[in-house]
Amino acid sequence: MSDAHATLPAATADGAARRAALEAPATAGGGTTVDYRSQGRLLLLGPEAAVLDAVARVPADLDAYVLLTDDAGPSLAHPDVGQLGGRVRRGQPRALAGHLGEFRLAVADGDGERDLAVAFGLEPEQAFDLVLDLGDPPLLQRQLDPPGYFRPGPSGDADAALRAAAALVGEFEKPRYFSYDPDICVHGARGQRGCTRCLDACATEAIRSVGERIEVDPYLCQGCGSCATTCPTGAIAYAWPPVEQLLERVREMLGRYREAGGSDPLVLFHDGEAGAAALAEWSPDLPESVLPVTVEDAGSVGLDTWLTTLAYGAGRAVTLLPDTMPASERDTTLEQVALGNAMLRGLDLPADRIATIAPGGRLDAIAETPPPLAAEPARFTALGNKREVVRKALLHLHAAAGAPTQVTPLPAGAPYGDVEVDGDACTLCMACVSVCPTQALNGGGEQPLLSFREDRCVQCGLCERTCPEDAITLAPRLNFGALAEPQAETRHQEEPHHCPGCGKPFGTRKLIERMQRRLGEHWMFGDAEARRRLELCEDCRVEAVLRDEGSIDPYRGK
Repeated sequence: MSDAHATLPAATADGAARRAALEAPATAGGGTTVDYRSQGRLLLLGPEAAVLDAVARVPADLDAYVLLTDDAGPSLAHPDVGQLGGRVRRGQPRALAGHLGEFRLAVADGDGERDLAVAFGLEPEQAFDLVLDLGDPPLLQRQLDPPGYFRPGPSGDADAALRAAAALVGEFEKPRYFSYDPDICVHGARGQRGCTRCLDACATEAIRSVGERIEVDPYLCQGCGSCATTCPTGAIAYAWPPVEQLLERVREMLGRYREAGGSDPLVLFHDGEAGAAALAEWSPDLPESVLPVTVEDAGSVGLDTWLTTLAYGAGRAVTLLPDTMPASERDTTLEQVALGNAMLRGLDLPADRIATIAPGGRLDAIAETPPPLAAEPARFTALGNKREVVRKALLHLHAAAGAPTQVTPLPAGAPYGDVEVDGDACTLCMACVSVCPTQALNGGGEQPLLSFREDRCVQCGLCERTCPEDAITLAPRLNFGALAEPQAETRHQEEPHHCPGCGKPFGTRKLIERMQRRLGEHWMFGDAEARRRLELCEDCRVEAVLRDEGSIDPYRGK
């Protein structure tokens, strides 16, 4: 991670304030690392002409193996290509998986598949370290390819790919960019699929569904941060550095800037490569109240960071998005910008205080630095999960707002909102309660009611998909009252049904009547006595069946 700040002019009082602000210690990476080991085993695959042309120029540091994919039959073959000896096969590739130091390719072989490394006689624990894919289309077509995989195609710059591959021989490490807390993950419950935001946003396909939780491959993850940006609970969080460290850096920076006499600060988040280069290019025209903050990846900056930055006293929070940013990462960032500005509109605050800018683009987003949204900067620390941090920031901005609305609609898919319950359809079966991962929905114990805590709802949709009566509808919105004073509200309530036998309450009258209607035509409930037993509790129903034994013919209707 680069912590260096771009060199910016600092000639005025604001310039001196910026110099003072940037004296605050830079954030450290923190966290753990992931290690790669590559011995230089290179797999070249693709059509024969392209592969043979490239293999003649493989650097000496690389140990080449070849798979020719054109004219391949159903079984793996060993063609006679003299200069390659036993290092060549011809076959149909099926699936490539892995990363630098651990690539495995399954190829068709008769009625099944075979591991190509095994077919070459490598030891079972050995794999290909690097892959040069000259096929069209390539085997992998991800937005961000795994480390060690190169796909120039049959007519691309294979020489450049080979040089890059040769540089990846040895031992390497990179940050483990994320942390994951399965206890607050809302991916699924009781066999139902819930939130998939992180899977949809991941440009490297490093995240996969594992039942009701997710699993992240740290070797595929390249730290774009979109998973953490879009996660509604903070179950998956950015860890290089953790958001609380980044925001503590921002808080200290803004405090130093104010103490040195600076005014109307704008915080500009950027990466240490494309962002730093763009900042240096803009420096002659950049307002001196722009305070740059270097992050590992621009996609890791999201709602909690922007809103807290505004609460800490910035007039605007802007993120510089590199031209090379993958589409899913860019889309995720822009969705979060729209969400943040919708929240500001609900506060009756200017809805342009969260913005993005592109390298080489116009400086409109940072040409003017508006005054802070809050006259008194917030002093809270950004501890807790993502949702708690956002809540602190919103409540501080809410207190500073002029005439905020209590409830404001949010874009579809927003992780805040209401659960609307159709009282005519709801039977209080509590299926929704059983799957709610955040305990936003709860039952009433012995009382047949459904209660709702809006501050806990992340709009994952599990309740809506689980409801057998289609009685639930999600309504994305921001309710500032629910954030300020969280409390349970009754969404549906009915009079309990009491067992005619013992008087014990169970279920509701509506549920009993619905059961009687649905089972009325079943042969087991053809007589009135059998239908009346549906009104009994479990204990009394067993007693009634034993008392009336013989009244039900198990072979009736067969």
